Amino acid sequence: MSILAELKTAWPISKLFTAMYNEFSTKNQSEKVYRVVVPMIKEYVNQGYTFKNPEMKEAVEMLKGLAPVGAPRHNFERRYLVDERTLLDLPDNPDRLSPGYWW
Repeated sequence: MSILAELKTAWPISKLFTAMYNEFSTKNQSEKVYRVVVPMIKEYVNQGYTFKNPEMKEAVEMLKGLAPVGAPRHNFERRYLVDERTLLDLPDNPDRLSPGYWW
């Protein structure tokens, strides 16, 4: 088998590994940011900030973008990003989130 033929057969596998790495990398990055943003949001809520405050809006939008696209993101928004009370329900550790809401 020629090298070109070997590369052609290996190509889909390399794409798969790249996609898996990117997802793993994205999940890890999302969890790192989550661990910083959630305590910050909870502090904002405890200080009396509402969804109308620019700082709160920015933090909630950042948090919304961390959940994976699709049903988990939709579920995450409906469960945790409704109002100030639901924000306080967020666990500090993203490992405690259900896969239906997170990675």
